[in-house]
Amino acid sequence: MRVFLFLVLLLTASIACNTSISQQVPAVVGNGGSLVNVTVELIPGDGQIYVSVFPRTGVNTQQSIESAVGYAKIISNSKENCDVIIKFAEDDASYIEGPSAGTALTVMSYAALENKTLRNDTIITGTIEYNGEVGPVGGLYEKAKEAARAGAKYFITPTENFYEMLILKNVESDYGIEIIEAKHISDVIGFMIENKTIKQENISSRAREIPELTEYDDSKMPKFDQISSTMVDLEENVVSSIGDDNKEIRDFFENEVIRQRSLIEQGYMFSAANEAFLNLIDLSTISAILNDNVDLPRKKGDISICLSRISTPEITDENFEWVVGSDLRFQWAEDKLDVDIESPELQEEKFVVYNDLMYGHAWCHVANELSNAAPREGTVIEQGDWKELAEQKISEARSLSPTGALASRLSIAEDSYSKELYGAAIFDSVYVIKTIEADTNLAENFEVEDEVIELLDQQRTSLWANVYQSHGAFLYELNESVPAYRTLVYAEGLEQAVLEMDDLIVERSEEIEETDDMIVVFVATISMFLLFVLLILIARRVNGNKRDRKTYRPKQKKGRT
Repeated sequence: MRVFLFLVLLLTASIACNTSISQQVPAVVGNGGSLVNVTVELIPGDGQIYVSVFPRTGVNTQQSIESAVGYAKIISNSKENCDVIIKFAEDDASYIEGPSAGTALTVMSYAALENKTLRNDTIITGTIEYNGEVGPVGGLYEKAKEAARAGAKYFITPTENFYEMLILKNVESDYGIEIIEAKHISDVIGFMIENKTIKQENISSRAREIPELTEYDDSKMPKFDQISSTMVDLEENVVSSIGDDNKEIRDFFENEVIRQRSLIEQGYMFSAANEAFLNLIDLSTISAILNDNVDLPRKKGDISICLSRISTPEITDENFEWVVGSDLRFQWAEDKLDVDIESPELQEEKFVVYNDLMYGHAWCHVANELSNAAPREGTVIEQGDWKELAEQKISEARSLSPTGALASRLSIAEDSYSKELYGAAIFDSVYVIKTIEADTNLAENFEVEDEVIELLDQQRTSLWANVYQSHGAFLYELNESVPAYRTLVYAEGLEQAVLEMDDLIVERSEEIEETDDMIVVFVATISMFLLFVLLILIARRVNGNKRDRKTYRPKQKKGRT
């Protein structure tokens, strides 16, 4: 009887854990889009997650896959402890990079666990956050166009930026595909399994409120208020250029300007500057779209001219954080000069490239502002003192096998190192290391809010650690605990890195001081020796003169006797 029950239970488990679902997931390959065949398969096991792909994906990609499947298990009603195998078609393996398939994998895993069928007329893109929100991804235009070419009726995306929304409207009209924005995984599951409609927002409903926040002490971020105000001024200038024909868009961004000035008053200067920075990029792209006028060579030329006008002060022990911050953004901007402006043929493709170039132009503005704000006093130092530390950080980041945007940041760090901008190399490497560390911790489903509170209680001493600490506090005030945690972990990493850099400056200063002391002693000794020799020579000269001197006696005349 017991053997019979065991066989029944084993058979039941085998049936429950014997599901396979396949879907196409969009990816960006070079300058175009592609669809990757992905299969989620359940087999009897003990709840493990396996990824079948060659070549192997990076750590960040693997973590995003585990997060997607893990979230699906959390929201599923299935009690079966099946193993999950994620299979990518062998020919498409080289395209698997980054977390942009997170939403699709979550939906597929959920359907497999629930033994549900997915509709086959829809392509999905978007990351999956730890609270089930659908997060942003890049390359929406390329992915939407490829989905339309493949015959998809619907293309589900995260909530788009305005410039993306305008471009995707053209894809809808040109290719006959419907673009659907989704905020939460529950909306996507409802659409894909139960054919539920996902309600779409209009432009006016997207307007963000002007929050009343706990006032932040900005005393440890001197001069950052003027940098933030400058970014908001640049944004406001572009907003004023939008005509009455697009009043709804102009109204949205005018509200954004008011919001950001309020954030500055409440002490969240970096948060205000960051919002204005992103809006400036999108506004400039929107302006180009509305005017149907985009000149890619000229925009690339604007970046080159802007970079050539940055005058970086001598780096000292009192301004090195400002200079490194400027160097960092200079490198980000210069990296955009490698953007391919020849391949795009369609106007929509040119708008996408224009938006990418605008990041370079905006970063150049920030680099210039940071350089101008850097104090001119202090003792001059050499970045070469940080060379070994930069090597260590780059090596540590490389060992984590970053992919996607993180791999790009590591590449820029390596380029900074080759140009002897060791401070910038350290900062970028720390970003890669700490982002992967934060995502690894988040994948463990720990109490993120408790961790955020603990990190917020820590006192920072360095400029950039305080800057990102303030942004983490801002995100937490908005109940965005996951991005707040990532930001605060980076702030923690920056604090440690700056302390290490400062220690190396002190060590170098002490070595120089010790060397100077030795030189002083040496010079004093030589001086005393020479003085002693001189005195001896003088004494000998004096004595010699006495011995050589003859007593004058008048000659006696010969006389007669």
